Amino acid sequence: MRLSGTQAAAVSTKPIPQTYFGMHIAEPFRIPWPAVPIGSWRLWDTSSAAGLPFWPHLEREKGQWDFRTLDDCVKLASEKGVDLIYTMALTPKWAAARNDSSPYGDGPTAAEPKNLDDWRNFVRTVATRYKGKIQYYEIWNEPNLKHFFSGSIDQLVTLAREAYTIIKEVDPAAKVVSPSLYSDYGALPWLDEYFAKGGGNYADIIGAHFYIANDKPPEESLPLIRKVQQVIAKHKLEQKPFWNTETGYGNKQDNAFYSDEQSMAYVARMYLLNWASGIERFYWYAWDNRNVVTMLMVKEDNQTLTGAAKAYGEIQKWLVGSQMKKCQPDFRNTWTCELVQESGKPAWVVWNSQRDDLSFKVPENYEVQQVQNLYGEKTELGRDRILKIGSLPVLLSQ
Repeated sequence: MRLSGTQAAAVSTKPIPQTYFGMHIAEPFRIPWPAVPIGSWRLWDTSSAAGLPFWPHLEREKGQWDFRTLDDCVKLASEKGVDLIYTMALTPKWAAARNDSSPYGDGPTAAEPKNLDDWRNFVRTVATRYKGKIQYYEIWNEPNLKHFFSGSIDQLVTLAREAYTIIKEVDPAAKVVSPSLYSDYGALPWLDEYFAKGGGNYADIIGAHFYIANDKPPEESLPLIRKVQQVIAKHKLEQKPFWNTETGYGNKQDNAFYSDEQSMAYVARMYLLNWASGIERFYWYAWDNRNVVTMLMVKEDNQTLTGAAKAYGEIQKWLVGSQMKKCQPDFRNTWTCELVQESGKPAWVVWNSQRDDLSFKVPENYEVQQVQNLYGEKTELGRDRILKIGSLPVLLSQ
């Protein structure tokens, strides 16, 4: 392993908040609410009987508004005590500069609006209706992919400027997330140009998505994260919070499926590594969207938790309220994340990214007596202080 390419970057010294654990839920009104805690909800690919909450579904004809889905989402989030990111993306056919197709059927298009006033009216209408109820607005989804945005970078900077100005005027407490690029397919030149043209001025938070190939372990996402951070730093935007607003595993088109154990390992390690890389929120994709991905949180009955969900719930117990002092691999690909728990006691999370049968000698200075796995099972550390470690992280604590 080339440590310079895969080890995590500077770790935030902040306690890890509940909101770090974000989620996408496709059918929140048809299936039970997640049975493990989620800290925040991104309203992308969320639907109800009334449709999706995108602009093309809110305003199917000019001036004809239908807020049923978005109203229901806002009400449900309030009831469940989670905050929301609403993504302002896609254009109704009637408002579009071109009828460029999107993945969402005949109504939404990937084109920019032909009349900027239509965009301004949409932003102002939504921000006014949901003032104090929607906390975060994201300007577009994966705009470096033509099927999501077919306009130019200059046009998106203009849309971001107008949206940012209006949102801040209507709801000064709301925060704006930059367009979240898909961090491949020409993402770095796209982001560099977007920031060079002033796009960073119209965001309180920088967002990105870090999908990697279905057969690649979570550690392979770290060079990608680092490259995006280098572009952010180049434009002197590194003081703004950095969020991963969408990442998951298992593109449905590739028919990629995972065992419960592999799902548990990947979910837990993704959350450990994203925080270790300086990402302050991470929205898993997805709880239940089996049209798009295969590493889901619920089984076909939409109630039984998968291994992925169990790991998502358990890793929160390990991390929320803790500080991560460092997280890095050694020459054998054994990763160690050092924590200070909310109680003030030290703890360590350990795994090996390439082997499942490696002997690990727990250092004496760790002063730990207990080993906990992702199933929630606890055992006493043996006198020889030797563990078998592998892809599934374990928590060492007092």
